[in-house]
Amino acid sequence: MAEQLHKNHRERVLEKFRRFGLDTFADHEVLELLLFFAIPRVDTNPIAHRLMARFGSLHAVLEAPAEQLCEVEGIGPRSADLIKLAFLLGARYRRDVAFTDLASAKLNTYERIGEYFVPQFADEREEVLLAAYLDGAGRVIKCEEVARGGHAQVSADPYKIARTALLCGAKGVALAHNHPDGTATPSEEDMTVTRRLEQVLAGLGVELVDHCVVARGKYASICQLRRGLMGKRR
Repeated sequence: MAEQLHKNHRERVLEKFRRFGLDTFADHEVLELLLFFAIPRVDTNPIAHRLMARFGSLHAVLEAPAEQLCEVEGIGPRSADLIKLAFLLGARYRRDVAFTDLASAKLNTYERIGEYFVPQFADEREEVLLAAYLDGAGRVIKCEEVARGGHAQVSADPYKIARTALLCGAKGVALAHNHPDGTATPSEEDMTVTRRLEQVLAGLGVELVDHCVVARGKYASICQLRRGLMGKRR
């Protein structure tokens, strides 16, 4: 009898999802539904509540390392894999949409540059520096990972970036790096590195179009910030 009631409950939850999507679901109910597909014939509602209690929010559950997820009662490797897959699939979707939408777009505004880079850091837990090499119209010739570090600041080699810009005939370079701690505020070191890169590229006739700092789906444009500060000083 209990098993039949549980089966009926799952069917009701699934029907609610089919009719309304996730808009009417509380965060713990989203996890409860997700766990249906990894944990058969068990009430996943208490497990979902335990996940929320342990990590504090839905996004924190999705971002948590698999080994920490498995510390929660009721979560095994299969469930942890599913949670990680859901998170990474969402990140992959956003990145693919951005690349498709901006494949032929010109990265000639701060907003477009930010929109181009943000999805590329969605599933990164280390600090990474990316460089997009642009033609004279602002279209991307090539985008590559220039450097990768841990949770500390990644090291930028201006001559490596300049060399690649020359090899691919770029007229401009747009850079972006992430702050894994979740703060999209440029540091003093970020500003110093930007000035150095700008000088090296300018000596070769290549423009540093922008340098973005990305964190948790947000971005800050260092070049825009610098120009705003210069305007205030006047």
